[in-house]
Amino acid sequence: MKKIISAFLIFSLVSCDLLTTRDPEQPNTAGNSNIPATSPDILFNNFKSSIQDKILENYLACFVDPSFSNRKYKFIAAAGLVSQYPVLIGWNLDSEIQYFKNMKARSKDGQSITLTLSNGNNTQLGDSAVYQYDYSLSFLANDQPVSSEYKGSVQFKIYQESSLWVIGEWYDLRKDNFSSWSELKGSLY
Repeated sequence: MKKIISAFLIFSLVSCDLLTTRDPEQPNTAGNSNIPATSPDILFNNFKSSIQDKILENYLACFVDPSFSNRKYKFIAAAGLVSQYPVLIGWNLDSEIQYFKNMKARSKDGQSITLTLSNGNNTQLGDSAVYQYDYSLSFLANDQPVSSEYKGSVQFKIYQESSLWVIGEWYDLRKDNFSSWSELKGSLY
């Protein structure tokens, strides 16, 4: 009887491949496409791609980190919108996180968010600089049949800290009768 049980156990172990290894599964997380922002151009490429790819960690890496700096991030909304969106008063990095998470959650699956920065102009100030762009930001929300588009001008004050460039101040400016980035932030917060 012991021989039959032993033979059965050996047969079970061999036939089930319990002792063989398998190939590991690929992780299903988004890769980190950020390149260390050793120049302003890299910083703004990282900024654009973090929005388009909807990667919060990469987005946050574009901003001054108060854990490692004496500077605090500041966002100034387009004129006249603070009364409509009071949340824009005192906007900080926590506000950016909430806005970005909500934008990502509301954007249609499989659709990227498109950001175009054009007509760039900059002024270098040593370890800081001011960059101005016209922007167009559009995305397709889950609850909207057509893409929403936001247009305006933006001014970023950037700083070089520990050899990396980061955004310290962001000023949004309305353009003509278009909805601005401030409106998007205020409505998605």
